Amino acid sequence: MILFENVSAILSFDSSVPCLELIIKQGFKNSKEFKKAHKICVEKFIELKLEFPNLCIFFDARDLVKIKKREVEWLTAKFFPRLDEAGLSKKAFLYLDSQSGKTILEIYKESLSGTGITLHEFNSYASAKAWLKIRKQEEANLLERHTANE
Repeated sequence: MILFENVSAILSFDSSVPCLELIIKQGFKNSKEFKKAHKICVEKFIELKLEFPNLCIFFDARDLVKIKKREVEWLTAKFFPRLDEAGLSKKAFLYLDSQSGKTILEIYKESLSGTGITLHEFNSYASAKAWLKIRKQEEANLLERHTANE
């Protein structure tokens, strides 16, 4: 189900995982539109996390060719910390071929140090979704065992 779309990205929700899917579109990334898509992603994450406690994010940045340094700085200073504060524990990336994509992924990995977010990189949509589903089931099993021991 598509929740938001602009010239920079499409944000949708897959209840079977459950996860938000942020898909970056091809082409030049307008700063205002790029940030808007990411801000809405955080808002929807917070909103849906109430109904889906194990909510994840699937991030497809394969079409991200170039990004301005200020957007990378904004992602690390604002976007990623807000997701961590909102309780994101798992995020899957599709394999990023471009140098910009690899740079963002490395910066993101560095910014995750000390957070509870687990990040994995995949080369296919199917393998990323499968990993998110497995992690969701593992968390549910752990919670069930913990609750049973109380």
